[in-house]
Amino acid sequence: MREETISAILERIQQETGIVLSRATDRARISRYLDNGGILPKTHEPLPDTLLNLITTNETYFERESHHFDRLIDEILPQIDRSGVSKPIRILCAPSSSGEEAYTIALRILESSLRLTRAIEIIGVDISPEMIRRAQEGVYSKRSIHALKPEIVQRYFRMQNQEFKINALEGMSVRFLSGNLFDPYLWNELGNFEIIFSRNMMIYFDKSKNRELLLRFRDHLEGFLILGHADDHIQARELFTPMRKERGVIYHT
Repeated sequence: MREETISAILERIQQETGIVLSRATDRARISRYLDNGGILPKTHEPLPDTLLNLITTNETYFERESHHFDRLIDEILPQIDRSGVSKPIRILCAPSSSGEEAYTIALRILESSLRLTRAIEIIGVDISPEMIRRAQEGVYSKRSIHALKPEIVQRYFRMQNQEFKINALEGMSVRFLSGNLFDPYLWNELGNFEIIFSRNMMIYFDKSKNRELLLRFRDHLEGFLILGHADDHIQARELFTPMRKERGVIYHT
């Protein structure tokens, strides 16, 4: 009976989030969830936050895959800023995890020599409410900031209980919200973007869910898509125009 419950929970997770959990360690995590009083939610009930927090992987740090941020500053933002549009440049980070990627983008822009004529709006989305809470708090371990230059840490962070809290970033809009990227109502709230960062999330989905995700990106993107090295680049090339350079592949609508 217990194994059947675990299988039913895993199936429900895949149906609602697209995340495929098939390893023994995944079943063990669900077993611990049940040990702590968790249950299989009824069909009409949303997945509980405790379960969403349990199933997500959130290993990240500032400046991870830094070549993407190099291209953002050197190529993408200057091109978008020349478009003659006055509305803010909107950047989506999905999944945002605990905020390191979104804040890295903000710090890169603040530290660059760019003189942008348009404001910047950065939105981070993650299915885990706990990760969103941590992103909003903006408090990070020494490991999370290890790739940042010491002067950047000194300029933009302050010590808080042996950790590093990011300061308010003047002139930069960075916000986070919890949501499922396969939920059309979420996209109604998010709107459209000029840039989407979605790096190394597709390894958790099957091929059909990857395509569904890429199609949602295409429907809400008027610019550039940045994927991670482990993502589904085969399907991405079918839906977007690849822009190859020595610093990885990015895509354009």
